[in-house]
Amino acid sequence: MTWYPESFTSIPMSDMNMRADPSRGYPGRTYRFYIGDRVSAFGHGLSYTNFSCKFLSAPERLSLSGYVRAESRRHVLNGTSNGLDYIRVDNVAYCNSLRFHVQILVNNDGDLDGSQVGLLFSQVPKSFEGAPKKQIIGFDRVHAQSYKSAETSILVDPCQHLSIVNEQGNKILPLGDHTLIVEDMKHTLSIEHDRRRYSFEFAYRPSASEVILFQFLFLVSTVAASVSFLRT
Repeated sequence: MTWYPESFTSIPMSDMNMRADPSRGYPGRTYRFYIGDRVSAFGHGLSYTNFSCKFLSAPERLSLSGYVRAESRRHVLNGTSNGLDYIRVDNVAYCNSLRFHVQILVNNDGDLDGSQVGLLFSQVPKSFEGAPKKQIIGFDRVHAQSYKSAETSILVDPCQHLSIVNEQGNKILPLGDHTLIVEDMKHTLSIEHDRRRYSFEFAYRPSASEVILFQFLFLVSTVAASVSFLRT
C-alpha cells in the first residue's frame, strides 16, 4: 500500500475521487493516481541485502490484427479526445491467445541471502487523459543467494492488464507504446492494429436510397433482358 504523509489527513474522507485535481490541490488516491509526497511508495519494502532487476525477455510488438470480432471490424477503431486510437476490449475475440510471459532476472547484489518481491507494472501511452500513472500486472517472490541471480516469469493478459476504462465506462485497449516497469527498469511494448487489412470492408457504404435505386435498376435491366429474349 501507499503510505501517505500526515498532511494527507487534511483531505476530507468524503472526497473519494481517485484522479488527482491540481486545480484544487487534490493529490488523488492510491498508487494508480496519487501525485503527492509519500512516506513509502506502493510495494516498497526493507531488506538486509540489495537487489536489482532486469528484463530477460518481453515482446516489443503485439499485433491485434486477426483478433478483432468480424461483426466489429467496421467500427474497430475509436478516437479519444486527443485523437488517439484504441480498441474496445469486448471487440477482441481471442484475449487468451494474446497472453505472453515476461521473464525477469533478479540479482542479489549483497552479502546476505534474501527474498525479493518483483512487481511488474504497466503504463498506457502517456497521452491518454485520465489514465492511471501505472497499474500492477502481477508479482512474484524470488529467493536468491548472495551475489547470485534467480529468474521469474509473470503472465501478462493484455485485455486485462494493459486496458483502462474510459469516461463512458467502456474497457478499452489503447494502441501505441505501452511501458512495462520493474523497479527502475522499463521496456516498451507497441500494441498495433493494421487497419488497412479491413479497409476494403468499409471503403464505401451506400445509403438506403442508393440501395433501393440499385435494386430498381437491376430489376429494370432484368425485365428488359427477358423481353428481348422472348422476342428472339
